[in-house]
Amino acid sequence: MRTPPFVVFAAVFVACAEPAPPPASPSAPPLVPSIASAPGSAAASAAPVPPPVTSDPTTLTGADRSRDAAREPLARALVDAYPNWNGFFSSTVAEWSPDQKHFLFGSTRDGVPEIYAGEEGAPDATPVAITKGPERAIWAKYTVDGKAILFLRDHAGNENHHIYRANTDGSNAVDLTPEEMHRDEPLLPKKKPDTMIYSAARVTAPDSMLFTQSTSGGPARLVFTAHRSGGASDVTQDGARVLFYDSGSPADTVITEIEIATGKARRVYPPEGKKAAVSTAAYSADEKRIFIATDEGAESSVLLALDAKTGKELGRYVNESPKTGALSVVVAPKGDVLAALVDAGNHGEVRILSARTLKPIRDVTVPLGDIHIGSFRADGKEFSILISEPDHPADPFAVDVATGTVKPLRADKRAGLDVLAKVDVTIDKVPAFDGLTIPVNRYLPRDKANQKLPTIAIFHGGPSTSYAVRWSPFARFFVSLGYAVIEPNVRGSTGFGRAYEAADNREKRADWLKDLASVNTWAKSQPWCDPARVIVWGQSYGGYTTLMALTRQPASWRAGVDLYGVADLKQFLRTTDAGIRSYFVEEFGDLDRDSALLDAFNPMRDVDKIVSPLFVYAGQNDPRVPRAESDTVVRALRARQIHVEYMVAANEGHTVDRRETKIELLTRTARFLEDATR
Repeated sequence: MRTPPFVVFAAVFVACAEPAPPPASPSAPPLVPSIASAPGSAAASAAPVPPPVTSDPTTLTGADRSRDAAREPLARALVDAYPNWNGFFSSTVAEWSPDQKHFLFGSTRDGVPEIYAGEEGAPDATPVAITKGPERAIWAKYTVDGKAILFLRDHAGNENHHIYRANTDGSNAVDLTPEEMHRDEPLLPKKKPDTMIYSAARVTAPDSMLFTQSTSGGPARLVFTAHRSGGASDVTQDGARVLFYDSGSPADTVITEIEIATGKARRVYPPEGKKAAVSTAAYSADEKRIFIATDEGAESSVLLALDAKTGKELGRYVNESPKTGALSVVVAPKGDVLAALVDAGNHGEVRILSARTLKPIRDVTVPLGDIHIGSFRADGKEFSILISEPDHPADPFAVDVATGTVKPLRADKRAGLDVLAKVDVTIDKVPAFDGLTIPVNRYLPRDKANQKLPTIAIFHGGPSTSYAVRWSPFARFFVSLGYAVIEPNVRGSTGFGRAYEAADNREKRADWLKDLASVNTWAKSQPWCDPARVIVWGQSYGGYTTLMALTRQPASWRAGVDLYGVADLKQFLRTTDAGIRSYFVEEFGDLDRDSALLDAFNPMRDVDKIVSPLFVYAGQNDPRVPRAESDTVVRALRARQIHVEYMVAANEGHTVDRRETKIELLTRTARFLEDATR
């Protein structure tokens, strides 16, 4: 099973510098197309881009470098308190071997996201490195016969993922898919162990394609092409049929069933003429039913069981707590149960349902945090979940289906955790101008809660994602330095209902800007906030938020931090691939028909109003928001002699994946903000 493509396209501007909010489904989303300048692509035909702006390592003074070095021990301790997870764009939580003696999981323990094998029942044992750097690997699974491991790897963060096959100890890795394109995690039919089925996309069109290929290599066969964003979700055991997401926007996803032999497509859900969000499409264990998790085009959170042949509704489960939380499920191969995740925006909840009746069997007790569901063991007796808490990085756990008991699959010791200041975490509710409520995660240093603190408002990427309360290296680093950190889930965030998620679309982005102002005003009224030192920070779409805040509300923010944010909305839409441009019509507007609308919410329109110091970070190989976006705003501010510091990471994409990149970013932003808030 796989997350629908809208999760990734809604998260085109999602940062990977820290564990991101959970996808609506526990499986990994199809990856968005590259924006590399392939022949015939929009990027290749666009107007020439000016030469790159020089980043700052060449201009930092000796005193700057000394101050950065002084912060390095704290930054290194935080970074070395690694998560056992490879991030938002991977479904890998813990994937058991067929004999259930070992499991695969992701970790950044060696400085870049890689895949490791752990031993069942030995959480303290040193894991085996299945993949090794310098490039990252984001997903892995045992082949059906257990004799090999498949994994995904790209180059320097470019998201052109290749599928590799390796021995179970990681040796003899072979690239099965040498052609450059974005590929999703392959599906492995249980009764066809030599076959993998995967979706992929090229840079030149908004199409999504379905391929079948041998797990030993050889040519891939194109089975089906959808003319919107999409991806494979689940496959029958004989590999004959695949459930496929066909998505035009977060609120408009169609589930089709593709016949692999012929490529014929049959609409499964929703009925013709209807629009709905879908977060799960999966076959039951006996393949007689199809499970659909959906909002039914309304303010609801529902799991449907449909007859696999006729589409007739055979059962439903209505999620009532919270009613706005997005529901998704994973199907047990045996035992007639479902593992259900409720994404409530600022936290996750886990339940076990009957696959036969859809009735709840039990809730699973998890802490307040960011929760993901992975997969079941072959015997169906346990499933994996990921838990990330404010005081502890993400780790994989196993849930006993019979009892709901949660046990750790890894118990790694992170020495860096011992040196961190204690943090108090609260979820606040901020009134918006129109009666809505803005949920805000608040992190305060416990020993300074009664002081007036410089305050950083960190806005999430997306637009359609949210920040759960969780382990955040940014929050923990700056709280340790005496800052207050808040994470506002302003309108447009997911997990708080269909209407709230769509409340920033197109012209409504003006209301989103009012939310930024409401958060700013609220923060300045709090006893822990120094109103003269409020900083706006954002990654990806959050970087766009930073630039919009500094251009539309220049007097409200003392300084800004923009991590690979969109600076020129029109330039971005012209140079990105057709899939992203098409997907964002409902969110931002059409490049040809909505010129005035795009101008109204383009940071570069009012870049001359930025008066606050700005820190900008870009990955050289960013395939989502090209480095040219960061160059554009840096060039404009330097021309006006506004203080801007620029960091470009040579081996990163839309990421802050690598250990040394994270350390440099933390130390440099700490010095920058110290100076900016004096």
